[in-house]
Amino acid sequence: MLIHISFEQGLSRIDNQGILHEEILVPAQCPASPNSPYRAEYEWLFGVERSLARTLSPWLERYRYELIGSKGLLCEALSNAFAHGNRKDPKQPIGITIHEGKKGVMVRIKDNGKGFDIEGVIDEYRQGKSYYHTAGNGLRLMISSTVFNVFYTDNGTAFHLLYTF
Repeated sequence: MLIHISFEQGLSRIDNQGILHEEILVPAQCPASPNSPYRAEYEWLFGVERSLARTLSPWLERYRYELIGSKGLLCEALSNAFAHGNRKDPKQPIGITIHEGKKGVMVRIKDNGKGFDIEGVIDEYRQGKSYYHTAGNGLRLMISSTVFNVFYTDNGTAFHLLYTF
């Protein structure tokens, strides 16, 4: 479900205790994954997803398939950061931070792009613009999730996945 809150409000909802995982990944520097089902320019994503799955396993094991894989929320967020934010430049970094709290976890994925009109894109989606019938899988998944809350900050350059328990 798409929500409208600030980064600080997200941390507050999980009763943030600190950073569980933090990395800056550069797709061009990620090792090739021989079993990757993704196109060559997205091969880096396979290894990153597996690493995130292991890190998030204690909390989100039962939701693995909603998060990881070609239709997973984290896969879509990372892919969007690479494709739209960083314009498929494999030398541009993508930041990943996982915050752990007493009441949940929050994943933040940040790109180096210029951002986007968050409300405008969501309005177009809700109005049924034709683009979203052939693409926009990530946004469709994010809006329809009943388990995870999703929000954007930093003018759309930072994606947040919020899970509370």
